[in-house]
Amino acid sequence: MRIACIYLPSLPLQVFLRGAPALIGAPVAVTSAAGARVSIVARSRAAAAAGVRLGASPLVAREANPDLVVTQGDREAEEAAVRAAADALGAVAAAVDLGGPLSAHHAIYAAVPARVRGTTFGARVLEVLEAQGLRARVGIADDRFTAWVAASYVAGADADGDGVVSVPRGGSAAFLAPLPLSLLAISPEVQHVLGALGVRTLGEFAALPPPSTSHPWDADYQALARGEGAAGLAPYRPTSSIVERVACGGDVGIAAAVGLAARRVAGRLAGRGRAAAAVVVRAGDDERAVALAAPTADERDLGDALGRALHDAAAAPFVEVAVTVDVEVGAAAPAEAGRADVQAVPHAVDDAPSAPTVTPFQLTPPAVTSPTQMLEAGHRRTRRGKHRPRHTVAAQSRLFG
Repeated sequence: MRIACIYLPSLPLQVFLRGAPALIGAPVAVTSAAGARVSIVARSRAAAAAGVRLGASPLVAREANPDLVVTQGDREAEEAAVRAAADALGAVAAAVDLGGPLSAHHAIYAAVPARVRGTTFGARVLEVLEAQGLRARVGIADDRFTAWVAASYVAGADADGDGVVSVPRGGSAAFLAPLPLSLLAISPEVQHVLGALGVRTLGEFAALPPPSTSHPWDADYQALARGEGAAGLAPYRPTSSIVERVACGGDVGIAAAVGLAARRVAGRLAGRGRAAAAVVVRAGDDERAVALAAPTADERDLGDALGRALHDAAAAPFVEVAVTVDVEVGAAAPAEAGRADVQAVPHAVDDAPSAPTVTPFQLTPPAVTSPTQMLEAGHRRTRRGKHRPRHTVAAQSRLFG
């Protein structure tokens, strides 16, 4: 099975602009959640051009740029956007994994359908996410780590590329070999020592002899550097209703907001292989039920139904259009994975500066939570490759009881 990493750079910024499309192209900065020190964690291209720096104080940045729009990151909205992406990707992927905890540059994973070329699949993924108001970079390989490197580091460094990098089958080790060791989450002290020894790339690190001792909870970074990382996925199973919110303002009127909401809802329904059974639309404080002749997943039908529900309120000063859809199970056949009829749409959001933004790949080693588990884990391998027997708690009770 081939693994695709769908890398979403500057996720807090993308989520904000997804809900406020009128600000696309404007200088926008997103700050961290309230805490001891609030700082800027994402910025638009226009903000970067105006000199806004990541990690800066929002007060200082706003004083230097009066037109800068500063907003606080919304973790719930970011989680909802990741689920929306997973919903829509169900139309083209065999399985979707939401990835680990949210971060400023989030990665989700998908299984590439059989008999589908990597570059073709990557192009379909980008089209599906564009319809959801998200931009991404895609890396495809035999394992998760190599796919993550291809998407986050290599695709980001190629400013003239199409945002898709497909590593040939069996070519992970050769692909990773010339890349910097900093892509692994090895401590700076260890990296300094390795650098002093002339080990600066993943290939040089993978060629080192294995350590003489290890612990059960150690992460095998050398296996990652050899392209032998994990390839499993935890499939995403959608269960809740679909909710989409689009703010009006500027050039985005209520009709445009309704059209964007209908497109996103239709894409998510297609990914789930389901239809809308009941729809409620809220514009400002005005909430209305939407009449549907029959369950539907068609973008045009949804847009028409939403427009009819709001036809007599189009002149009101609405701030936000929110659409809530109850999904009818079994109303539509599941979408065929890897289908070829996905239509391209224009880019919907700004993106971070073109320089690659990447953090070291993190591993979650198995935790040893009790002394009993540590005893039963056995003794570590010695330099000579032998094992020294270790008595378990049960055996000790028989010996010394």
